[in-house]
Amino acid sequence: MIKKNSLLIRILSSFVMLIIFFVVVNSNNFVFLIFSQLLLFLTSWEILRMLEFKRFINKKVDSSNFLLSKFQVNKYDLILICLINFFVFLLNFPLLGLQIFCFILIFVCLLNLLDISVVKMICLLYVTFAFIFLNEMSQSSEFTSFIFFIVFFPMVVDISAYFFGSVIGGPKIMPNISPNKTVAGFIGGIIVPIFFCTIIFFKNSNISNIIFLSFIFAIVSQFGDLIESGFKRYCFVKDSSNLIPGHGGLLDRLDSIFALIIFVSIIKLLDYNFFFIV
Repeated sequence: MIKKNSLLIRILSSFVMLIIFFVVVNSNNFVFLIFSQLLLFLTSWEILRMLEFKRFINKKVDSSNFLLSKFQVNKYDLILICLINFFVFLLNFPLLGLQIFCFILIFVCLLNLLDISVVKMICLLYVTFAFIFLNEMSQSSEFTSFIFFIVFFPMVVDISAYFFGSVIGGPKIMPNISPNKTVAGFIGGIIVPIFFCTIIFFKNSNISNIIFLSFIFAIVSQFGDLIESGFKRYCFVKDSSNLIPGHGGLLDRLDSIFALIIFVSIIKLLDYNFFFIV
């Protein structure tokens, strides 16, 4: 039986996030830049606090996040994410000297982090590159279309996967990584987005291109969700933080979006005309 309250919260939070993004995107570039910097800082902070939690907690998932809220990021890690934020901010301006100087500071900071780990660096690089690509997109004349699609599409995937997985149930797709995700939810998270995109974008592109790209994007979106789920299991937490009361953290909301931003940006760099609405 589907949990109606959980589904309703999921839908409402998704649309609130969509509205916030729409308002920020349609403001001036500086407002969007500051907003993206805030998101970068908070998502990096969530990653580091989960890793801090893992260092001390017993190997048991904290389902309430109550204990997670007690763990704070150490001063070196705070300096690190502030420097990363500053570096990403500077990339938006023709300030090569300051960018190099900031990069050197980040490197020196890393040398002083005695507990630096491969996992920490991979996770921080993952979210950092997502925001670097996002800021690069913001310079495009098609940015509004890009960001609307990249935010809206994962929402459709997430809601449809949650709905089909809750209603149909059945075998789990990767129980060791994400125990609640089912094969039915995975398939539903592919079929429904394809259906939506076919209806919305049919007049602007051929149907085979829409189906193919929607399929790829749905896979990437769900893969991004699984990446974050695997990281949470690694850290023994249920949610990335308690920033959003009763619903988890920013990483829980942005995981699929990050994966899609990186994937879309890479294939765009390869000069592939992925965006079938233009």
